[in-house]
Amino acid sequence: MGSNLGIQNKVGSSRVMPCPCCGEQITLGVRQCGCGARFVGSPLDESPIKVRRFGPVMTAVLLLAVAAILTLFITKWLAITAVIAIRYAIRAVRLARRDPEGYGGFRVATATLVVAIAGSAFMVAYTVSNVPQFLENRRVRRLAATHASVYHIANLLEDYKRTYGSYPKSDREIKKAIAESLPMDYWGKSIKYQSYTDALADGSLGRTGIPFNNFELRSAGPDGKEGTDDDIIMRDGIFFTNAEIKKQPTIRTSSDR
Repeated sequence: MGSNLGIQNKVGSSRVMPCPCCGEQITLGVRQCGCGARFVGSPLDESPIKVRRFGPVMTAVLLLAVAAILTLFITKWLAITAVIAIRYAIRAVRLARRDPEGYGGFRVATATLVVAIAGSAFMVAYTVSNVPQFLENRRVRRLAATHASVYHIANLLEDYKRTYGSYPKSDREIKKAIAESLPMDYWGKSIKYQSYTDALADGSLGRTGIPFNNFELRSAGPDGKEGTDDDIIMRDGIFFTNAEIKKQPTIRTSSDR
């Protein structure tokens, strides 16, 4: 009899469903199948369930947080990574606007985009305003590195003088004495050494009336050309600019005779 009831239900209505117990096709809304199975609730809707995705907006928020952490704790130059957060925030806004049922977080994505753009604009302005100071700090660091190399050579000269009684006549004598290469300046150029011992011996220094200079160490500076204003010069442990050196009378050495 149950089989006949199931067949009648199938024929009499197009809205049928299989019985979860025996598999017989039965009409929707029937409380009991011919096999004795009873239904305790309405069948589930067959329409697909659409779950809203929050991945794009959360990705944008996470990238913005990473950019902020890198900028605050490592270096402000990493603020450029906020551009990635802006890109993902724009994508999240577009997805949420185009398909609000499929993608959530439109307001969060919009806020993330605004914050990322504002933060990036601020960091760009801050960076541009600090470019002169950055360049000056870099120049000072390069000068300090070259000064350190010059001081090192000056100390070697003093050690040489204590050992041999006078300064060497050339850098070749220094290299033979210390058995190592002389340090270079920051730009990879050799620091030139010049001795004024011969000038002292022939009395030319006495005629000039300038302070006694035993040696000179010279770096060609950033442009790599000697005799320009950016030269880094030490005479007897004191640094001079090239302009100050030019004001001093020329010292005649053995190479000038």
